[in-house]
Amino acid sequence: MIEEARAYLNEALDYIQEHSVRREHIDWPTLRQEVFALAAHAQTPAETYPAIERALECLDDRHSFFRTPEQLQLLDDGKLQLTGVRAGYPEGIIGMVDPGSPAEKAGVHVGERIETINHQPITALTHAQFRKLLRGAQLDLTLRAGEQGSSRSLHLQADAYEATWLPQGRRLEHNIGYLALPGLLCGEPEFDQVYAETTQQLIREIDSTPPRGWIIDLRRTLGGSVWPMWAGLGPVLGEGEIVSFVAPAEKVVVSFRSGQASTEQWGVITEVNGPYQLKRPWPAVAVLTSPLTASAGEFAALAFRERPRTRSFGEPTCGVPTGNDGMQLSDGARIALTTHLGADRTCRPYDDSLPPDQYVQIDWTRLGTVDDPVLQAAVCWLLTEKDSL
Repeated sequence: MIEEARAYLNEALDYIQEHSVRREHIDWPTLRQEVFALAAHAQTPAETYPAIERALECLDDRHSFFRTPEQLQLLDDGKLQLTGVRAGYPEGIIGMVDPGSPAEKAGVHVGERIETINHQPITALTHAQFRKLLRGAQLDLTLRAGEQGSSRSLHLQADAYEATWLPQGRRLEHNIGYLALPGLLCGEPEFDQVYAETTQQLIREIDSTPPRGWIIDLRRTLGGSVWPMWAGLGPVLGEGEIVSFVAPAEKVVVSFRSGQASTEQWGVITEVNGPYQLKRPWPAVAVLTSPLTASAGEFAALAFRERPRTRSFGEPTCGVPTGNDGMQLSDGARIALTTHLGADRTCRPYDDSLPPDQYVQIDWTRLGTVDDPVLQAAVCWLLTEKDSL
């Protein structure tokens, strides 16, 4: 290994060792030995990338990852380079096919079940292996349509596609407000602002006649940046402390006040211009979750935990309700390292799936329709809640 590559790898490992949320549980001499052996013949910093990725895998926090300069540039342009298949583990049911993705173009359908990935049965994979394979550059899938349907094989090649998805909202029957939040995966700060203000504008429009309650649908909130989600949802969340980031020697409390999602230590992260206030403060809220609710989506769900007049419905979340920080390396690559656990309003920390208050099996083919069983359960509960007026 040449000295430039060695220095690059040491810088990455020093950062990981100092800041990982699991730093006290790792045998660092053994990990470093393994990682340096992998990069023994590296002639450039880029040739150490697989070794850095292996170091992050060894942390076993299920959430740390590495991005190349090329991947980061795509995100800055509002694009992803994936196959576009989103499925929950361990069932393997496809809950989302990204618009414009190779999977959509190949005719992959929501509700199909993945039986094998790259010729491996998903029953033989861990959750982390399943997630990593789905994000791979090439996928050989065996899919089955329904319990009794026939199987088919499909090859997918990752390609770049737009991923700037905005929240959607409407008024449901029985005068109930409904908001569906997508993942916020691209890296443009300007889009963060658009996302947050779009959310509050939807709330403003629905609240023109105050609804008797709200449904916040996080079943396809895949991850990304959570701050615009908190700032946008603020009028429904209610003002005050909403969630915390907890590390071995640190606790950072997040608050929403006057359109701002902020902390004492980090200041204001996202702010909505001309913030809205509900005509009926502290309404009843039903939160919908699924195995696709991940990372930022789980932090959005956490902000509603222990909130008065709130109940969650659906299936357990992905299992990464943890906060990542980042370090940019000298060539522009970036380490996204899990540095904090998420904690609810009572400061209870979480590092695994968030179970719903009421389990309701999801029918992905009926998501958001009148026949959606999770939506129906949420509406039934809201109808039992006393009006806030």
